[in-house]
Amino acid sequence: MFNKIIGLCLMLTFISLVTATYVQADNPIIKDEFSADPAAITHDGKVYLYTGHDQAEIDDDYYVLREWSIYSSENLKDWELEGRVPRDIFEWAINDTAWASQAIEKDGKFYWYTTVENGDSAAPGMAIGVAVSDHPVTGWEDAIGAPLVKSTDTENPDNMGAWSWDDIDPTVFIDDDGQAYLYWGNTHVYYAKLKDNMIELEGDIHRFDIENMPGTFTEAPWIHKQNGIYYLLFAMNFPEELAYATSDSPEGPWEYGGKLMDELPFTGTSHPAVLEYEGETYMIYHNAALPTGGDYRRSVAIDKLHFTPDGKIRKVIPTASGITHDSYAIESYNESRYVRHLNNSLRVDPLEGDTYEFKWHIVDGLASDDEGFLSFQSENNPGFYLVRDGSTLNLAKHDGTASFEERATFKEVPGLADESWSSYETFHDSLYLSKASDNTLQLLAENSLEHEGNATFRLSNADVKEVSVSKDGLVMLENSTAIVSATVLPEEALRKELEIFVEDEDIIDVTTDYQNQTAETKLTIKGKQEGMTTITLSTLDGNHQTTIDVEVKSIDTTPASLEDIIVSASSKTKNVQITGTLGETAGKNVTLKVENPNGEVDYLDQVSSNDSGEFSFNFRLQSKLTGDYHVFLGANENDPYETTFTIKKQDSADKGRDKEEKDKQKDKDKDKEKDKDKNKKDNDHNESSSSSDQESDQGQKSDSEKQGNQDLPDTATNLFNLMLIGGLLIIIGLTATFVVRKRKEEAR
Repeated sequence: MFNKIIGLCLMLTFISLVTATYVQADNPIIKDEFSADPAAITHDGKVYLYTGHDQAEIDDDYYVLREWSIYSSENLKDWELEGRVPRDIFEWAINDTAWASQAIEKDGKFYWYTTVENGDSAAPGMAIGVAVSDHPVTGWEDAIGAPLVKSTDTENPDNMGAWSWDDIDPTVFIDDDGQAYLYWGNTHVYYAKLKDNMIELEGDIHRFDIENMPGTFTEAPWIHKQNGIYYLLFAMNFPEELAYATSDSPEGPWEYGGKLMDELPFTGTSHPAVLEYEGETYMIYHNAALPTGGDYRRSVAIDKLHFTPDGKIRKVIPTASGITHDSYAIESYNESRYVRHLNNSLRVDPLEGDTYEFKWHIVDGLASDDEGFLSFQSENNPGFYLVRDGSTLNLAKHDGTASFEERATFKEVPGLADESWSSYETFHDSLYLSKASDNTLQLLAENSLEHEGNATFRLSNADVKEVSVSKDGLVMLENSTAIVSATVLPEEALRKELEIFVEDEDIIDVTTDYQNQTAETKLTIKGKQEGMTTITLSTLDGNHQTTIDVEVKSIDTTPASLEDIIVSASSKTKNVQITGTLGETAGKNVTLKVENPNGEVDYLDQVSSNDSGEFSFNFRLQSKLTGDYHVFLGANENDPYETTFTIKKQDSADKGRDKEEKDKQKDKDKDKEKDKDKNKKDNDHNESSSSSDQESDQGQKSDSEKQGNQDLPDTATNLFNLMLIGGLLIIIGLTATFVVRKRKEEAR
């Protein structure tokens, strides 16, 4: 029994002392083989991912794709290979040309549009085939026994000659009215309607252009519709960049919208796909981030796709952490400087410019996954690691060798200047990552360090988790002004500025002031004309946003004596503030009644206006209901002023944070009660005590020491108690073992 208890205590103590556990990089999401040209669908709550399988050798100079692979996932993190489909399901096709494809479901059947090379010499070049199945993975068969689209069906670009490759990269889309469309192309981009059977074209093939595009269309179109806007994603120029165009019809015209992603290192091609899953929108693409990856050895990755309130798509930064893991900043000891990879050079700089240069994805050591070993991967250059090059450091792409893995592996040890921080040693010897006098990153032995702080760092989460606003609802009068504060959390997040979008600028004016000292954004909102609108606050990467609903009311709807009414409410805290003026009348009563969405009185009070006629109500709602709360303000003999404000439903994360805040408040209240009891006891003691002043001073000092102990954080106190109990149990166990052995020896 003693052994079990001791073992448990040791285990708990060990867990409490372990720092961070690092996980392998999320991107690329397929790591066990090379994959390319992704497409995805959802079916019965599961995501099915269709990819080409790059099988070229390192020294090959062209694509080798003999089959397609089908993966599935229920969380977008863990991917399972469900099956493979060989190119030769199309008997009329030739060579290793299982190129880009897309599947779609309609009326219980699955249709898969693919790219293969046509074996018919009368229409040489690439062609589009279609397969059909009753299942998203198995049972695929050629639907028509011939190409759906072949080279003689389109006008080949001049540079392609007799053997053309403009009929590639099919994407299929079914509009809200049930009409299906097929798009495809290289150099030229085409579309055609599909018949209801999904295996025949209906009508003519249309070639179209993208208006005002600062470049040329290359390939890889993908059609997506969101919030009533049609989006065409595609690759342009070469090496390829990703871009998008928009239209109000699937048949165009198409207007260039902007760049989606820059060209990627080590691969000239890029290929977008869009996935909507559980309320989020993602872009799937391929890069060359796996070891030995390149033009013909690509890998599928995924990142979030963000739309601004005005319908634009934010530029996507390819990440190593992907959608399921956090990135980290490496902070230098006591200097507010961070390790930065800038144009592949390594520096220790203050935060400035693009914070992606300061972000790292921390993974288990490439050469050893033992506890304490780790590797640093560039967040926005997936596949590139911090590596030792003799006595210097570089950022380099993983080349698949054991030597690279050893040079990219470091041991995390207690900080040389502060053991609560960390220092990082090279894998085979004790050279430390260190900041040089010119703020470059270098390797030095401990006895060569000018200051131990130069080799001391700590990891902090670099990502934003939440945007918090003081009020998420406002009701105001024309020409009145309200101020709302917004904060990005957590405090250690690198980039805390916000972008502000106003749905209707005719209703309100919004000016912002970002405070560097407090990392808080102040919004000054002025009502312009009657109406309702929404302010959207978004982090610069688009990953997090929140909204403020604003209603502006006409002054004419307000009783003559009530002016500048502003109603603001927080759905998170349930705090409400209602302010205004009662003309120039001082000391007059203003009555407030608030009814919850069920019509029940939630709040009733009366206040007097001050010398300037101003009045204010500040209170917390009693009801937990969400919806519209009705406000009635009365002054003098006028009819009451009526308005509403809305309390929004919170997600589970918000509720969890609210519970934490309530728990913290309870703890504060308990501490206050303790302080009151303590003060009372001190007062009683002082009244009844006949001790000397010296003895009284000693008594107060003792109480102060006790209070200092009470101020220990609960977590630290519990950990200390746990370790103390564990240590006592170990001593008891060892003592008991010694006594038992002693008695046995005496018995012998």
